Amino acid sequence: MATTVQDVPIHRTTDLELYRELDEFGPAIEELRRLAAEVAAKLGRGRVWMLSSTESGGGVAEMMPRLCSFLADLGIDTRWLVLKPDDPDFFRVTKALHNMIHGEPGLVEMEAAHRIYDRVSREAAHELRQVQRRDLLVVHDPQPAGVAVHLQEAFRPTLVWRCHVGTAKRNACTDEAWSFLRRYLDSYERLIFSLLSYAPQECLERCSEVVPGIDPLSHKNRALRPYKLVGVLRAAGLIDGPSVPDWASFEAPVHRFREGAWTTEPIANLLHVPTIVQISRFDRLKGFAPLLPAFEHLLSRGPSEAKKRRVSSERTESEISRAHLLLAGPDPKGVADDPEAGEVLEELCALQAALPRELRERVHLLRLPMADVKQNALIVNALQRMALVVVQNSKQEGFGLTVAEALWKGTPVAGADVSGIAAQIRDGTDGILIADPTSPESIAEALLRMLSSPLEAETMARTGRARVRDHFTILAQIRGFLRAFDRALEGRGPGA
Repeated sequence: MATTVQDVPIHRTTDLELYRELDEFGPAIEELRRLAAEVAAKLGRGRVWMLSSTESGGGVAEMMPRLCSFLADLGIDTRWLVLKPDDPDFFRVTKALHNMIHGEPGLVEMEAAHRIYDRVSREAAHELRQVQRRDLLVVHDPQPAGVAVHLQEAFRPTLVWRCHVGTAKRNACTDEAWSFLRRYLDSYERLIFSLLSYAPQECLERCSEVVPGIDPLSHKNRALRPYKLVGVLRAAGLIDGPSVPDWASFEAPVHRFREGAWTTEPIANLLHVPTIVQISRFDRLKGFAPLLPAFEHLLSRGPSEAKKRRVSSERTESEISRAHLLLAGPDPKGVADDPEAGEVLEELCALQAALPRELRERVHLLRLPMADVKQNALIVNALQRMALVVVQNSKQEGFGLTVAEALWKGTPVAGADVSGIAAQIRDGTDGILIADPTSPESIAEALLRMLSSPLEAETMARTGRARVRDHFTILAQIRGFLRAFDRALEGRGPGA
């Protein structure tokens, strides 16, 4: 079986015009229409194709249907394609490359990696027969980036590469990663990064910055009234209660790790205890592991630390004594392009199982079902809304939309002081930045500040929501894409 590229149907659920009535987005939509008209004029009868590595699991897959729908609403025919490699080693190579781009060790046998990467890229390029010269092909992330060099010149569309990962810090690993990719990136007219500081110096003249953004009207971010929130948690099997009506039942429940086994038992009293929640892919760079000793540190030393502060130590001690830690992520079986996710989850299970019994009962590892995209999004929405604090403890983070998602919901956020998260949170204004995401003491200190100063935490969350509205919605993201497309198409005449 050879590598294939498959069309992904786009199910449109939101009309762009609905945003005119949401938080004064009307002027932004008018600007989008103007920019889109300029891009459409250059495209003529051409269309935009998005090529990514998976249709489920992760921020890119989640973003794609909405992005394609909105561009279509703006008059730009946009389609989504997904790479389906036949070689399991391909995603092992690209996962190692992903780690290296973030400054972590990865590939060892570079030439062998190039052979695997080139073969899959060549076969994928051959499968792109529906993409024509008049079109614009936007390739997302390192996995499919290699197709560009294998496209026949006579049929070669305008090419844009969108990189959703990266770090502003450089070391031998990042240098090796960009050296690996350089031969493939030379074929692109435009390169897009979440932050320009991620771009290799030699590419800056061809680069645009497009920050990711949340969709306020998506199932993950829409408002949930208490009745609906409780219903979602009940349908997911996270809380006990009356039977869910057939029309409201979920295809699959959340699984949680308890006493050495995965179970679908509800979490006792979940709605009656303060919860600290992190939701991310199960990836070592997401910083899950340090959260367990940090939580233990918070429980053991938080009350005495609170007494040293000018806060209500009685209230803080009460909150800490009842707090639970929820670590949630997509079921690894539903994330095709991340072969390490299962290993990371097993490591976390071992760490949780080694905790003292009383602490184990308050630390919950959750495997979120991926069978239905809408249901998965609603579960994430409900968990972020019920949280007392959302934490994003990433060692490296290209952007980290879980931060913007939680802030949009008015939930206080403590996030690691790394590039993508620091771009969203102004420390002490929109949330708390964790100075060292590998240090349990540093993490516990940030969490204690949130728990011991609830008024400050709520104020930061309100400010954070306004910041998300102004800078980190999908409307701002589309504006950035349209400007980058316009630059990429500069050499083409109208309708060429």
